[in-house]
Amino acid sequence: MKYIREHKKLSIIILIILVIFLIISLTLGRYILNILNNFILETKSFYFNSSILTINNKGYSINNWDGVNAYTLTIDLNNRKNAKRITKADISYDINVTCSDNVSCTLSKTSSVIYSTDESDSYQITVTPVKNFYEGDTATVSTSVTSNSPYTKTLSATYSIGIKKSKFSYNIEDSTNAKYLTLNLTNSITYYEVQTAFSNYSIGDQISIDDYANLSDSEKANCFSAIVTVEFDPKVLFCDLTNNLYINRLSNNYEEETIDGYKYVKKFSFKMNASSNRNIIFYKDDITKNYTYPIVNDNSIVNVTVTTAK
Repeated sequence: MKYIREHKKLSIIILIILVIFLIISLTLGRYILNILNNFILETKSFYFNSSILTINNKGYSINNWDGVNAYTLTIDLNNRKNAKRITKADISYDINVTCSDNVSCTLSKTSSVIYSTDESDSYQITVTPVKNFYEGDTATVSTSVTSNSPYTKTLSATYSIGIKKSKFSYNIEDSTNAKYLTLNLTNSITYYEVQTAFSNYSIGDQISIDDYANLSDSEKANCFSAIVTVEFDPKVLFCDLTNNLYINRLSNNYEEETIDGYKYVKKFSFKMNASSNRNIIFYKDDITKNYTYPIVNDNSIVNVTVTTAK
């Protein structure tokens, strides 16, 4: 005790080092234990995996939420290590989610089963704001799944969802073995711009949503809030040609590609209304791929460019 009193600063430094060492040891020990448990389960031909969740709680940072509309996270799960190593039994599991107090989270289901014949499953988390968000604000969402049979294994991930007050944003929802992906588009512009002069309006004039609603269809054609162009590889993705955005596409920016004697859409443009959300379905050539963006992939499989009203 006398030594501690006489060497107070040194004692505090040593204590801090010991605490840090203890924390690192516990964290590293837990990390190694999880890897060891996973190895033991795999020796029993039990595989319970995800492209998003991990045994050591992977973290994700997202910065494309407008903080107004609900944000959907899609989590995929599977019962294999590779094409040859697949769990032969059905895997039942429970789902859990916790959120920071500035959002509410709703699960599409709280439990499910990966059937051996299906080899995959997924669930969605809908994140809804419960307060006003501003640029720089964040929300935290943690989710985990725990298998019940034939063995117990837990996978988890934590999302930090940041607010970016951009005029336009998009994301892709997908999962392994899904037949199609969904491109979600959000236009946050609250007005229209005159593109071609008409009546008492000149090029560049702004028109409110209410005034725009009172225009005739021919007059509305002279205005825009967002002009969006999507471009993709038709050997990889096939656009849903029944989508209204495609049906009502602009004729001045449309491209096709001929593959094996057949023409496939590869690029088209369309207008989006002010303060609106739309989505487009793309069917996948390879369903084993997961094109989720921006969470799983850093780059989008669909190239999206936009011109917004000024």
